[in-house]
Amino acid sequence: VFEDLYARHADSAARPASATPPGPAALMAALAAAGGPAAAVLDPSCGPGDLLLAAQRAGCGTAALAGQDADPGLARLAAVRLAFAARAGARAGDAADPLVAEGDALRHDAWPRLQADAVLCNPPFNDRNWGHEDLAYDPRWEYGLPPKTEGELAWVQHALAHVRPGGAVAMLMPPAVAARGSGRRIRAELLRSGALRAVIGLPAGAAPPAGIALQIWLLARPGSGTAASAHVLFVDTAGAPGPADPGRRDIDWDAVTALAVESWQAFRADPASCPQLPGVRRSVPVIDLLDDSVDLTPAHNLPLPAGADSAALVADTRGHLVDAIADLPGLIPATDPADPGRATWRMVAIADLARGGAVSLHRGPVRPGRTDPEAGGSSEERVLTAADVTSGSAPSGAWPAADDSTAQATRVQAGDVVVPAVFAADGTSVRVADDADAGALLGANLHLLRPDPQVLDPWFLAGFLSAPANTRQATYGSSIVRLDVRRFEVPLLPVDAQRRYAEAFRALYAYNTALRRVARQGALLAAGLLDGLTSGVLEPKESAQRP
Repeated sequence: VFEDLYARHADSAARPASATPPGPAALMAALAAAGGPAAAVLDPSCGPGDLLLAAQRAGCGTAALAGQDADPGLARLAAVRLAFAARAGARAGDAADPLVAEGDALRHDAWPRLQADAVLCNPPFNDRNWGHEDLAYDPRWEYGLPPKTEGELAWVQHALAHVRPGGAVAMLMPPAVAARGSGRRIRAELLRSGALRAVIGLPAGAAPPAGIALQIWLLARPGSGTAASAHVLFVDTAGAPGPADPGRRDIDWDAVTALAVESWQAFRADPASCPQLPGVRRSVPVIDLLDDSVDLTPAHNLPLPAGADSAALVADTRGHLVDAIADLPGLIPATDPADPGRATWRMVAIADLARGGAVSLHRGPVRPGRTDPEAGGSSEERVLTAADVTSGSAPSGAWPAADDSTAQATRVQAGDVVVPAVFAADGTSVRVADDADAGALLGANLHLLRPDPQVLDPWFLAGFLSAPANTRQATYGSSIVRLDVRRFEVPLLPVDAQRRYAEAFRALYAYNTALRRVARQGALLAAGLLDGLTSGVLEPKESAQRP
């Protein structure tokens, strides 16, 4: 019950800003455990306890789990979550209940003597009130007093002060910390001492703030019994193999985790000879990084892909683009000028059609479809998401099949008309479900209209729902513009007349889909040509004439 309530809270607008999503949390725990399970784990800025829970699931923290957070409410929430998880998996000889303290760990450290085997932390970003004036002479600043604008580097040194020599530190960091001039001196000291071992770039959107490609810094506290590393590993997981369906926009965390963990293990085995993957990973000597900028951005320290097959890829893309362009004229629906004396249509609102039984209205759930990362190999229900509708891709969402909420969810049927609740700037993408969509659960932020085929043709309905004038009068809101499908209007026409329009709307949808495909192929060709010409794989033809 508690986990279900917390899941609803985490999916709401009131979710904690300091929460770490399951994907990066599990990855950080796996990286920290790569050198062996850590018996004692600390998170000095634990928020609702996501990283400590991930460490517990990864087999870490068997001796102690400790956390601290400046927000008393979040600290209590983390303590309850961890206590429930500990009791659920309690066995003879298990560790005592996790300990979570309230208070700012930089100013009021609750565990001053704790030397953990691993520290996981998602520190506050861009916090200039971290205590620069109060902590100027703190003994934790072994690598230099962090400037006021470099609060993240204060958390890095706090974590290193709380880990045993050779212990692992995994920090989720904003990309600016890797290159800002104000932190150059401390970055250089972290490199010289061998404390910084790896920087792993994550795909954009992996964790808040959305749209920024965050990084995971892996560090180890230097000690008399451990040799300082002369190399640093850089990995860019944005190049990890993605979902088989190119229309999906979510991150394949299985692929990201496999790439990051395999790269980290290969580097740990032999830092100097870690196999290089162009554009993906590289082991760089520390001496090469100690320049005027000390830039630790993965993309700036990785060799570009060789592009050996760029020529073949460009030729193949060119062929697909030419074929797609050749198909466009035949996809344009044939039309004739309408009779100027034709009577004006009588329009009827969807709300009136719904009252008369010509169409039934359904709404997606408040919570979007998601897959529990701990569900393992349990079967999943497909979910049609708003992103699938706007991109024209197959249902890509997932929901555990054993979840009781699927019994109340709406299942898509062939012939249903699906409309996103949020109005797009370039118009609303309206989709008529086909056999491939049938059986999927209706996702969040979607409206579903199920017409009676004896009264209303689905494609006729979808065409008029897509009309710009119709969408304008059916929208409301200012900053976020939403649709009220009950305000849409469609003409009252006999079914036979509807089907003539339906065929034209179906052809127009196919034309628009092909046009988007041409745009994608054109963009791929342009990128391939630029990459090939600038990398030396391609060269301009000697003839001045275009091919």
